[in-house]
Amino acid sequence: MKYISIGSPAAPTVVFAHGWGRTHHDFIQIAESIAPIANCILLDLPGFGETPRPPQGWGTVEYADHVNKFLVQQQVGPVIWVGHSFGGRVGLRLAVRHAQSLSALVLVSSAGIPIQRNFLHKAKSRLQRFRFQLAKKRASSQDEIKQLEKQYGSADYIHSAEIGLRDVFLKVIAEDQSADVGNINVPTRMLYGALDFETPVSIGQRLAQLIPQSQLVVCPRFNHFDILSRGRHQVALGIKELIQEVGQ
Repeated sequence: MKYISIGSPAAPTVVFAHGWGRTHHDFIQIAESIAPIANCILLDLPGFGETPRPPQGWGTVEYADHVNKFLVQQQVGPVIWVGHSFGGRVGLRLAVRHAQSLSALVLVSSAGIPIQRNFLHKAKSRLQRFRFQLAKKRASSQDEIKQLEKQYGSADYIHSAEIGLRDVFLKVIAEDQSADVGNINVPTRMLYGALDFETPVSIGQRLAQLIPQSQLVVCPRFNHFDILSRGRHQVALGIKELIQEVGQ
């Protein structure tokens, strides 16, 4: 994996993992703000930034195993893992499968478990999928199918094909880690924006119920992305507190 390092090599190691379709650039400002007390490693996860895509359609299990091999090779563990959105999904899986590699976990607007929807929303989603599949069967060309995807699909669904990761995307979003995250045994700090509609606060609330040693912080004025920019001081504070808590 491609990565950059910021900070003090002799200090505790903090590994940053970005969200879907993003790169390590999302975390540069946060890493710079904690550089005096941390050895920051900012990853481009496989398929994003400068790191080649996986050899096949990986899920978070394969991503977590790959990341763990990287951490072992770098001889930096145990580390504090900071994951935004998709990077949070990978962090949850890493904490369960390779607990020895982590000292703490910071989840920023993390995905990993399904959003709990009411009956009406579920019915609308099923109807939308039915209409899309029906229209897709009637389509006579690839261009027509692409237009239907833009009409019915989410931005990430459309983008996943554009970057050649549709197989990874479909596998990842189908996952539900609810049954596993209760086995996480490291201090976990979660930050969610109150204005986030992609990974809403309800996901953080549910994870806080499932994960022992977890603490949820709701940031009132931030959405899915600006929690990393305007809200970067909140994230940095959470990392600093965990560095002190785990006593590295």
